Amino acid sequence: MIPSVLRRFWLWFERVYLVYFVDRVVLASSIRKFYRMAAGHIYFQALAAAVELDLFTILRAEGAMTIAELAHRLGLQEQPCRILVQALTANGVLRKRGDRYANTIMSRIAFSAQDPRNLKATILWQKYIVYKPMSRFLESLQEYRNVGLEEIPGSGQTLYERLEAHPWLEKIFQDSMQEISIQANDLLARYVDFSATRMLVDVGGGNGTNLLAVAHRHRHLQGRVFDLPSICSKATEHFARENLADRLSAVPGNVFTDDFPVGADAFMFCHFLCIWSKAQNLEFLRKACDKLGAGGRVIVFDIMEKDSGDGPLAAAMGSPYFIALATGGGMIYMKKEYEDLCRQAGFSRVERVELPREHTAIIATK
Repeated sequence: MIPSVLRRFWLWFERVYLVYFVDRVVLASSIRKFYRMAAGHIYFQALAAAVELDLFTILRAEGAMTIAELAHRLGLQEQPCRILVQALTANGVLRKRGDRYANTIMSRIAFSAQDPRNLKATILWQKYIVYKPMSRFLESLQEYRNVGLEEIPGSGQTLYERLEAHPWLEKIFQDSMQEISIQANDLLARYVDFSATRMLVDVGGGNGTNLLAVAHRHRHLQGRVFDLPSICSKATEHFARENLADRLSAVPGNVFTDDFPVGADAFMFCHFLCIWSKAQNLEFLRKACDKLGAGGRVIVFDIMEKDSGDGPLAAAMGSPYFIALATGGGMIYMKKEYEDLCRQAGFSRVERVELPREHTAIIATK
């Protein structure tokens, strides 16, 4: 009798606790993480396809739709459309109510053309520039160089050099960088004190998006982009379109071989030092320090790894890109690493400003 009772109890315990609680509660989160890592390439391609088909823009404009309605609007047959929607819904990108599918809050903001905060250009950058080279990640780790760059034809040892031979890819890249900059640079302009800055030089400033964000908020400020000649022409056009050519300009040069511009009381490195090795970054910071007078500042603005070395996810996503494709030498560095580099470069006071969206500003004063 007792063994029978114990057996029934064990079967109940096994069913209720081990199966329900452990499998469905404890393991469920880990299983979901496993699927998203092991099948991440599949889920991304589903997202990229939806972005290129403009699925999210259509849903935002026209409201929830059935599979048949979506298939008609996207120019797909119903089963392929169902496969696409299945992947998006299971990953929380779309939501289903009855037989209709609609945007989630995230997809409504991030992937529909109507929202100025959308990340459509970033998805295209990942698909057409980053995706295939990342298949060479293991080789890049083993050889400590950007082996993935071999997937993009052309000359030059960095992605940026090779993109010059592919105008279509270069436009995708520049659109994405501008999109990322717009998302983040309002934080820089709002939370970093530029009240005492008269001449700000943005090193590797691209088409001027960083500088424009600061200049619009701080109207006393003059600024210059320091970048390659082909990039400076785009910055000059950008400043003219924004009617700020009287305050902002571009100085062509090579950060490795040329001196930094004179006359600045602050140099800014926005999403730039993560591209390069620590030794190269130290040289950039020293060159900036040499051109500054007493009280001059350097501002390093970027996503940065926690000093504890356990995140954030944005750091984990960025670092493989830099080693496998961009340059082979960069990564998302820790906050304390940037602080140490600033001190080594000759700056006497270093402070840290924590910002939203996993960004940090390291401000070093001479």
